[in-house]
Amino acid sequence: MSNLKYRVALIVAMLVASVWALFPRTVVERVKRDGVFAFDTVRRVPLKRGLDLQGGMHLALEVDESKQAVTDKSDALDRALKVVRTRIDEFGVSEPVVQKVGNDRIIVELPGIDDPKRAEDVVQKSAFLQFQITDETQALDKALPRLDQIIRERGGVGATVAAGDTTKSTQVAALPNLFAKGDSASKGDSSKTDSVTSALNPTTGGPLSKLVQAGQFPGEYMVAEKDVRTVEGYLALPGVQGALPPGKMLRWSGDTLSIGAQIFRPLYVVDARPIITGEYLQNAKPNNTPIEGTVVEFELNNEGGRRFRSETGKHVGDYMAIVLDDKVMGRPPVIQSAIGTRGQITMGGRDLQDAQDLALVLRAGSLPVPLKIAEVRQIGASLGQDSISKGGLAMIIAVGLVIAIMIGYYRFSGMLAVAALVLYVIFTMAILAGFGAVLTLPGLAGLVLTVGIAVDANVLIFERIREELDRGKTVRTSIDEGFKHAWSAILDTSVTTILGGAVLYQYGTGPVKGFAVTLIAGITASLFCAVFVTKTFYLIWLARSKNVQTLSI
Repeated sequence: MSNLKYRVALIVAMLVASVWALFPRTVVERVKRDGVFAFDTVRRVPLKRGLDLQGGMHLALEVDESKQAVTDKSDALDRALKVVRTRIDEFGVSEPVVQKVGNDRIIVELPGIDDPKRAEDVVQKSAFLQFQITDETQALDKALPRLDQIIRERGGVGATVAAGDTTKSTQVAALPNLFAKGDSASKGDSSKTDSVTSALNPTTGGPLSKLVQAGQFPGEYMVAEKDVRTVEGYLALPGVQGALPPGKMLRWSGDTLSIGAQIFRPLYVVDARPIITGEYLQNAKPNNTPIEGTVVEFELNNEGGRRFRSETGKHVGDYMAIVLDDKVMGRPPVIQSAIGTRGQITMGGRDLQDAQDLALVLRAGSLPVPLKIAEVRQIGASLGQDSISKGGLAMIIAVGLVIAIMIGYYRFSGMLAVAALVLYVIFTMAILAGFGAVLTLPGLAGLVLTVGIAVDANVLIFERIREELDRGKTVRTSIDEGFKHAWSAILDTSVTTILGGAVLYQYGTGPVKGFAVTLIAGITASLFCAVFVTKTFYLIWLARSKNVQTLSI
């Protein structure tokens, strides 16, 4: 009787713990938001739904070899996987899936995502950050005659130059002066922001010269937005890159500028060698300031701070372009004094969400190789709800058939098995919730399958008990012998099934893993319920019917 009390107490304790694990509640958790840890009130949902049940987004990423040649694609993807996973973890999606498939693809699954375009941008962005000083030597002005000559040799003023369009000729009229002439200011003079150089021979200039004009400070040029592709086409012509000023490179701005009725895109000439890159970046977070507006405040590590302070100290009064993925962020600021470990990136009028996304990718680090989206699928919430409904219906039918067969064939013993089956379902769901598993459509299939497996052990036990009763043994002895002789077969079956599920989990992809997790949890719960719970029910019945002579089985 003492042993029976312990058995009942253990079952009751597990039942209470399972109900607690499955009960939704609001808790205070330590969360990370914009790179900063804080305490927040979170609604804890015990069983989260996967992509196929909740709806969301499926992305397949591959290395973009059109932008960069990659020799070891598998190793590059392994390194990119860590960066993508860090970005997605900070993106705030519940239970995402980020994994490598084969040697050439990364799969990203984002359940419940409500802004697919933003997710694509965050995942794909290279986030290679550089700080480059704008040119002070008017190197592009000096190189333009040679560049114009090369372009004429390749087809003249009306050459086919539009990027991506090999048939379209472009005759471009001269641009008007955007800014008034002014005297060149000395280095470090605040009036330098107002000084400009004259337009680059807008009337008689060559094909490239007439499309660019000097901006508001050295190294800045303006190109009409409608002519940007034309200029890109000129710069992509053979020989043009080699004729560019040595030690300099051209960077387009990521933003446009409205001047009068026209829209222009700044083009910057910067030093090829960056004074520092984002490899030293330690933290980044968005902020709203009353003067600059939305900014991203960044922090460098100690080594990066020393280098940044040393380099910016050499360039006080110069303009520094903040370059992200080869695009200049906003207007280059003037270096007023040496900058240490802290600084900020002005977002140029963009909103706080853009600043949050930029801070996110900067914290996660830059991708080692450029990635492209090879496949994208949207799964609607209605499809997920339909899957849940059909999965629930399958579960009801399966459980109903099992109950009918067990009670119809084994009668009283079948009723005990059904009672154990109810506890099995509760325990299985609690195990899944306890380990933070995500319920997927294959997981539902695994749950339905393990319902049948759960009663299979009871069938083995009941048949053994029936054999012992046929030999003329007492009810109590038959029950003990039945559980004893069936134990080895039940254990072998359960262990081999768990090993199979472990292999599926280790080497399978997302849907297969969902099935494997549910299968392993279900087998573990069924083993406990069939052997321990069912026998406890028998012992309770025997304790209440001490002189029982027959067993309905």
